[in-house]
Amino acid sequence: MKLSAIINAIEEFAPLPLQEKWDNSGLQIGLPDGNGEVTGVLICLDTTEEIVREAVAKGCNLIVSHHPLIFKGFKHLTGSTPQEAAAAAAIRAGVAVYSAHTSLDSTIGGVSYAMAARLGATVSGVIAPADVEYYTVRVICTRSQSSDVRLTLLGQTESCTYSDVEGESMAAPVGDFDPAAGLDLRHEPLTSVSIDIDSLRLGGALRALSGMPGYDKMEVTVTPQQRRSRDYGLGVYATLPDRGMTGAEFADLLRTTFGTACIKASAAYNPGMKVRRIALCGGSAPDFISRANAAGVDAYVTADVRYHDFADAANMSTVIFDIGHFESENCAKDIFYHVITKKFANFAVYKSEKETNPVKYL
Repeated sequence: MKLSAIINAIEEFAPLPLQEKWDNSGLQIGLPDGNGEVTGVLICLDTTEEIVREAVAKGCNLIVSHHPLIFKGFKHLTGSTPQEAAAAAAIRAGVAVYSAHTSLDSTIGGVSYAMAARLGATVSGVIAPADVEYYTVRVICTRSQSSDVRLTLLGQTESCTYSDVEGESMAAPVGDFDPAAGLDLRHEPLTSVSIDIDSLRLGGALRALSGMPGYDKMEVTVTPQQRRSRDYGLGVYATLPDRGMTGAEFADLLRTTFGTACIKASAAYNPGMKVRRIALCGGSAPDFISRANAAGVDAYVTADVRYHDFADAANMSTVIFDIGHFESENCAKDIFYHVITKKFANFAVYKSEKETNPVKYL
C-alpha cells in the first residue's frame, strides 16, 4: 500500500483546508511524493519514542496521530525534548508520521460528532461553523457513460441527479474501424449527471472524473452556489434521547463513556438538574463556553477549562463539565481506524496499546 493512498483516505474524510491557521496537520515525517510502501499503520493521540518503538515492533512504518508531532517547529534535532527525541527515533527507524488535528476536529463525523455518538446523543448543529462553499458539478456524457459517471461521483458525495438531455446526441463509433467499409457511426443520446458538493471535496471529484475513459468527450461545468455548509466546524450541539437525565446520571455517563477518573463542573451543577440539550467539543475549548450558554444548552462538555473560566461562568445556567483532554479526544483513534479499514479492509492497522494518559489523577 502506498503512503499516498493512506493519506488520501484520511484527507478525503478530514480535508486539510479545515485545519485552523495555527495548526500543523499533515505529513510530519516522510517523503512528500507518497510513493513509499506502507507495511502497517499504528494509530495514537501523541507520537512519542515509546509509540515509535511499538510501531516498529508491530511491523508498522506509518504512525497516524491526532496531535501533530511537529507543532511549533524545531530549531534543532538533538533529542533534547520529547518531540525531538520522537522525531529522531522515527527518522532512524524509517517510520513516517502523519497527523490530523483540527482537520479531524472540524470535519463531519469528527471528534465532537464521535463524542455525541458515544453518549447516544443526536447532533443538531455546530458550535463554530467553518465557512465552506457549495458547488454544482454538471457532466454531459453519453447515456452509456452515465452509469460510470454516477458511480465515480457517488464516490465523492452521497447523491446525484441525472436525466437525458432532450434532443441532444453524440456520434459514437459502432464496433472496430474497418478501413474498407469506413466508420460505422450511431448517434447516442446524451445524459446530464449533476451533484452538489462542497469545496473541500470538489477537487477530488474533478480529479476522479478526469481519470475516466472518454473524459475528453464529456462536458463538465462547475457552478458556485449561494449556500454555505453549516455541518463543518468545531464543537457540536446535540440532544440526549428521550427526556434526558439528571445531572448525577449525566456525570456517571461521562465517567463510564470516556473513562475519566475526575470531572470538574461549574458552580451551577447540582445532582438533580435536568440534562437533555448539550454541547460538546473535544480537546481544549473553553473559548466556546459563552456560545454554549447563549444557545441555552443544559451542559457543555470539553477539556482544559481554567479557573477563571469557571469563575466567569459561575452565574451561567449552562453547566460546564471538564472531562480531561486525553479522555475527550481518545475517540480519534477509533475514527482513524474506521476511515482506514473501510477503505483498505485487509490492511494491517493497529490502535496503540502502549499509549497512556500523561495526566495522573491522585
